[in-house]
Amino acid sequence: MDKPFPLPKLGINAVALRFLNFLSANTIKVKIEDFYVILPHPANFALHKLIIFQRRLRQDKAIKDKNIAIEILKSLIDKGESSIIKQVFNSIPQKWQKKVLKGLKEAKEKDILILLNDDTDIT
Repeated sequence: MDKPFPLPKLGINAVALRFLNFLSANTIKVKIEDFYVILPHPANFALHKLIIFQRRLRQDKAIKDKNIAIEILKSLIDKGESSIIKQVFNSIPQKWQKKVLKGLKEAKEKDILILLNDDTDIT
C-alpha cells in the first residue's frame, strides 16, 4: 500500500515499512505488564535506522533516526554486545552495508566504523 491503513480500534495508522524483513529476522521478546511484545533486536533496529534516515524527506525525522540509531549502537557496545552488531551488519546486503557506513561517516562515528572494520578517514 502507498497510503497508511487506518486501525481505528488501536488509534493508529499502519504504514508499510521498507526493509521489514530485516527487522523481523532477529527479534527479542519483552514482557510488558502481563503480556509479551516481540520487537526487532536493537542491533537490527539501529542499523535499519541508519539505512532509512538517508531516505527521509523531512530533515527533522532524518536527524532523529540517525541519533537514535547511534545511541542504540553505543548502548549495545557499552553492554559488551559489539559482536551482535558486527554479526547483523555482516548479514545484510553489501548495498545496505554501504548505506550504514555512509551514515556513520556522515555522523563522524569513528568508533562504530572501526567496529565494523571500516576505519576510513572521516575528517
